[in-house]
Order: sequence, then C-alpha cells, then structure tokens
Amino acid sequence: MSRLRVAGSNRLTLRLLQSLNRQGSQGFSLVELMVVIVIIGILAAVALPQFLGVKDKAKLNTQIAEGSGLAKECAAALLSEGPYPANYITTSGVTVSGLTITGGTAGSCNGGTSATAPSADVVYTSSAAVASGSKCGNTAVAVGKTCKITVTAASGAITFSIP
Repeated sequence: MSRLRVAGSNRLTLRLLQSLNRQGSQGFSLVELMVVIVIIGILAAVALPQFLGVKDKAKLNTQIAEGSGLAKECAAALLSEGPYPANYITTSGVTVSGLTITGGTAGSCNGGTSATAPSADVVYTSSAAVASGSKCGNTAVAVGKTCKITVTAASGAITFSIP
C-alpha cells in the first residue's frame, strides 16, 4: 500500500510542477512592462539634456583652437620680425570652421606680403556660443557670447577676451 501512495504522490508532484512551469513561461505582465518603460523614460530625461549641446560645443571649441593656433603663428612671426604667414584661405574673412579673421591685410597676419608685418592688430573671433562649457583662454564662454583672440601688431602679445 505504501508503494501505491508514493507512486500517486510522484504523479501529483509531476503534474503540479508541469502546471507551474506552464504558468511561468507566459511572459511579463503589463505592470512589469510599464515599470521598465517608466525607468527607461526617467533615464532618458536625465541623460538627454547633457548630450544635446555636444555638437555645438565641439564646433565652438574647434574655432577657438583654430584661432589660438593662428594667433600663436602670427605672434611668433611678429616677434621674429618675419617671415609673416601667407594669406589664409577664407571666404570674406571667415575660415571653414566659421572663425572670423579681421585686421592685418585681408584677414591675415601680414601687410600684403610675407615680407611685411600687419599694420593693425589681427583679431580672431568665434561664432556665438550655443551651449555652455567652452573656454576662451581661462574664462568660460556664456551662451550667446563669442571668444575674441587679439594679436597686437606692435608687440605680438596675445589676449583672449569675451566681448
């Protein structure tokens, strides 16, 4: 008799396990899916604003770096009294990156030829900042402001300012 009970008990256990297995493999409930969607929404809301201004900040940083490099080249030429850099390839005094160059001759660091010094200060001006976080020298550039890098024609001194 005890043998019969054990066999019946095993069958009942097997049926119970099969029943539980079928119920557990039906997928996620609607509540579980909604919780996951809410969590993803919160993470997106926190992270998205940090990534929106990255492209604009990179463009401004490129202009400031280009202006800084050109200003150093110009200052070195002024300090060594030549030769002065050839005219920069620009369209109406604006480089490919959007940096505006004024002063000198035709927006370059020379007096018309590589043998003559510029007669006026050479100024490199970035476009207005759309996103915060860029630096002009050691000063942060606020949204809507530009970075102005000036090379003094008389001394070759470089100054950074935010007009």
